[in-house]
Amino acid sequence: MKKTVLNKVFQVKTLGRIRKELIIFISIFFVTWALCFFLFPKVFPYLVFPYFHLLGGEALVFTSLEEALMVVLRATFYLALIITLPLLMAQLWRAISPEFYEEEKKFFKKLVGTAIILGIIGLITGYFFVIPFILKIFLYFGEGFEANLKIGLFLIFLLKTLLFTVFIFEIPLFFALLIKEEIITKEFYRKKRLYFLGIFYTLSLLIVPTDFLSQILLTVFFFLFFKLAFLIAKIF
Repeated sequence: MKKTVLNKVFQVKTLGRIRKELIIFISIFFVTWALCFFLFPKVFPYLVFPYFHLLGGEALVFTSLEEALMVVLRATFYLALIITLPLLMAQLWRAISPEFYEEEKKFFKKLVGTAIILGIIGLITGYFFVIPFILKIFLYFGEGFEANLKIGLFLIFLLKTLLFTVFIFEIPLFFALLIKEEIITKEFYRKKRLYFLGIFYTLSLLIVPTDFLSQILLTVFFFLFFKLAFLIAKIF
């Protein structure tokens, strides 16, 4: 009976801490969003750099008066989300960490730290490699036509792609947890290697159904991420 009461007390305290940290995060997010909005003229050249690097002076356009404002609001929303996501993970960790033993705290610190590092690597990879590569593919099919892209569609595409690459780079972490819990072992992987490749290709097919080259590249990425997961599992 006493244990049940204590458990309820701990749950209430933990939920209270989580609620407090979420309120703080939401406040910081809106402040970050406001800063991104007012600093957008300075940030904008960096966002569209991959596009102008490929097309030179071809300007992006908008077709209605209110469109520019809505574009800036949406673009800065995604930008603020990308910037503050690591903070959210750190705050949630701070809220729940008092309930863990010392060994568990060490493990989760490594987990959160690895997630943040992988997210930053994903962000850099998306900006410098993935976005230029995708632009080259789509602009290749537009050869012979005049590029007259809408600024809103391009910026949202760019920021969604950055979020997607951050998510993709978190996949090794998911696999590493499965490996750590011995749900997946090296022996199991060796026996089922072709099945894993089939799963990776199927995922790539769902993500880019119309581009065979991108499907192959994504399959290779998934395969390399899976190999990386074994290294991350050793760190844990």
